[in-house]
Amino acid sequence: MSSTPLPVVLATLAVRRAIKRLADKMVPPQFAMLDVGEGVAVVQIAAAVAELGIADALADGPLTAAQISARVGSDEESTHRLLRGAAACGLCRLDRRTGAATLTPMGAVLRGDHPASLRAWMRYKGMRSTMDAWGGLAQSVRSGRSAFEIVHGMSVWEWYATHPDEEQIFAATMRQATGIIAHSLARVYPWPDNGVVCDVAGGIGTLLSVIVTESRAKPRGILVDSAGMIREAERFLAERDIADRIDCVEGDIFRAIDATADVYVLKDVLHDWDDERCAKILSAVASGMPRKSKLVIVEYLQPRHRPNPFSPLLDLHTMTQRDGGRLRSEAELCDLSTAAGLRPTGRTFSVVPHDLIEFEKP
Repeated sequence: MSSTPLPVVLATLAVRRAIKRLADKMVPPQFAMLDVGEGVAVVQIAAAVAELGIADALADGPLTAAQISARVGSDEESTHRLLRGAAACGLCRLDRRTGAATLTPMGAVLRGDHPASLRAWMRYKGMRSTMDAWGGLAQSVRSGRSAFEIVHGMSVWEWYATHPDEEQIFAATMRQATGIIAHSLARVYPWPDNGVVCDVAGGIGTLLSVIVTESRAKPRGILVDSAGMIREAERFLAERDIADRIDCVEGDIFRAIDATADVYVLKDVLHDWDDERCAKILSAVASGMPRKSKLVIVEYLQPRHRPNPFSPLLDLHTMTQRDGGRLRSEAELCDLSTAAGLRPTGRTFSVVPHDLIEFEKP
């Protein structure tokens, strides 16, 4: 992982976008808009490089299109054309004499073995079901309904239930997104000494495994998720030799959570759902919390009238891809949690681009 502090990285990205906006003002607006129109191509180029394993093939050094196609089983001429597009996007460099491609640092994160790999993330962003749902954005704005449901005739969760290959890519994407900030989360919040932390809908334990091993408090953990996810989690935790420190509990986030802990965590869960189902999730968690225990909600915040470089785009992603999902402000999350019987403690923490808001069971 990069040693550059995440706030510095995000500030630099914000400056990068500002410079691009300035550059857009220096050309006729129609040309700037033509460049915007190529955004879908950039996503698909990165997704293809990831899916075909081209970045992995280039991990050990430069290769020509002929050499890459022989390794990954692709068409040579088409591979060379893809490499030219990847070079235009900054994912690789092409030798002007031989045409051999070399990964750039940005392109390298499309390798499966990169410590900050985003291979699954870009495969997910480029999946046809994801892209088709984005194509329904205008319909979603007209109707207020999920574009995914409009386009595919079912919710994204129903889709994944019948498309297990895509469900696996999505799950890997969520783990990679969690892995990017897990180490910072483990350090920024005062986890309880000799206490218990329960990660609700915590997947295979990506975040919880870091909290119990890297936080100063070294608490024990409880992981709550669906039966299928818990089976994967048990293998994941055993491989990391920490199964004895984390209990795995099958649970339904819309029903009572059967787990007793000092701190409960909901990370990137609520933005997947509408207010009604968020209320059910928060009530399910709150009903099982002991008095004086804490709930930490970890989310991207979106103040209503203050767009930042990241949250508005993710908010639209939830509009197109999720079942009524949306990003919320701190006040909106506090209203939902208060209605579920929880009390804001006034303590907040930041792990950019996320914020942590703490609540207590009175």
